[in-house]
Amino acid sequence: MLYALPRGPDHRIRVSNRCSINGFFFQTRDVEKHLTTQNSGVVVQGDSMEWYGVIKKIIILDFPNEKEVMLFECNWFDVPPPTSRSKSKSRGYNRDEYGIIDIDTTKLRYADEAYIMANQAEQVCYVKSARKSNWSSVLRMKPRNLFAMPERENTPNTVDDTREVDMVVAGVVHMNISNQIHDLTN
Repeated sequence: MLYALPRGPDHRIRVSNRCSINGFFFQTRDVEKHLTTQNSGVVVQGDSMEWYGVIKKIIILDFPNEKEVMLFECNWFDVPPPTSRSKSKSRGYNRDEYGIIDIDTTKLRYADEAYIMANQAEQVCYVKSARKSNWSSVLRMKPRNLFAMPERENTPNTVDDTREVDMVVAGVVHMNISNQIHDLTN
């Protein structure tokens, strides 16, 4: 990648509205307007603080030798700067005594610094507050493709079955659906 950087990316860019990176599935805010799921919330660790936002656009820069860099263009919410005396409050940010973070989703900042590298982002979900109309609580998400599986123990009494499993049948239920379809059409 270091050799590709001085040559620069392709003059064309790709724009996407969804991607999967770091075990998270991200979407842009526009994609999820009419969905019940939320995958556009991001958090980035900064110098002694966290930055919260939502993804506006996913940009992919292609470099020679099939290398690419993915960027998120985000709307960033107002959080207290690291030099602030009160790191628990600002005009659009509040952290209570239990560590729950509330964000005013109408207070935006850093419009001229909208881009981050996608591999720096972690996913958050914003849960609307029942008490304040424009405020949401931040809920951190865990990567979806990581599983805490126990290590397999090979003891003399166990069989080491290393075959790949493509499908596990959990149960089969026999149903006569022709009567149910007839009932639905009448």
